[in-house]
Amino acid sequence: MPETLAGSFPNLGNAMKKSKNPLESSPSRRSFLGSILAIAFTGLHVNSTFAAGKGGRSGHAQVYLLRGLANIFSTGLDEIGRKLRVAGVDAHVDSFMAWRSALNKIVANRRKFGPSPVILVGHSLGANAIISLAQELEKRGIRVDYMASFAATSPSPLPANITRVVNFYFSSHSWGAALTKGKGFRGRLDNRDLSGDQHVNHFNVEKQGPLQDEVVNGILRAIRLRR
Repeated sequence: MPETLAGSFPNLGNAMKKSKNPLESSPSRRSFLGSILAIAFTGLHVNSTFAAGKGGRSGHAQVYLLRGLANIFSTGLDEIGRKLRVAGVDAHVDSFMAWRSALNKIVANRRKFGPSPVILVGHSLGANAIISLAQELEKRGIRVDYMASFAATSPSPLPANITRVVNFYFSSHSWGAALTKGKGFRGRLDNRDLSGDQHVNHFNVEKQGPLQDEVVNGILRAIRLRR
C-alpha cells in the first residue's frame, strides 16, 4: 500500500476484521473494496473538472467539494453540489487529488476579482485534502469562511484562517477522526460524533440527507454573512 494512503487509513486490515458493520465486514464488500484500492494504487488518473464559472466573478463564492478514494466513494458530495447549484451557488466537485488545482483557481480568482467567500467540503481523503488546501490559503492570506468535513482519515490540525468548521466523525465502529485546532485557530469548530447510529459509517456519511441539508444551509449562511 502506498505510504500516503496507508497513513490515511491506519490499521486498515484490522479495522475491517473487527468491524461489526455489515458494509465493512462482508467478504464481498472487502473484495470489492480491495479491487478499488488496487485500481487506485496502480496510478488512478483523475482529470480536474474545475471550470471557470460564477465563482470566478467578483463577490461570488468559490465553493469546492473534494471526493475521497478512487473518486467513486463520495457521491453524496455530488448531491450537495447539485443542491447548491439549485440555490444559485456555483459549486465545483472533484477528486481529492485536485486540491492543488482548486488552490490555484482560488488564488487566481482572488488576484483578478478581489475577495470573495471561500467554502471547502470534503469526504474521507477529500476531507484531509481540504485542510491541506486551507493551510496553503493561510500562507497566502486568504480566509476560508466555511468548511465541512465528512469522516477525515488522517487530518492535520486546522489552520488559523478558517472561520467555521463542522466535522462529522466516528469515535467507534467506522473510520473518521475528530479534528483538532492548530496554532492560532480561533474559529468555531463543531466536532459531531455519529457513532451512535450504527447505520451511518465512513462510506455513506456524506449521503445522509439531513447532514447534506445542514451543510448546504451552513454554506448559504456563510455566503450571506460575507455580502
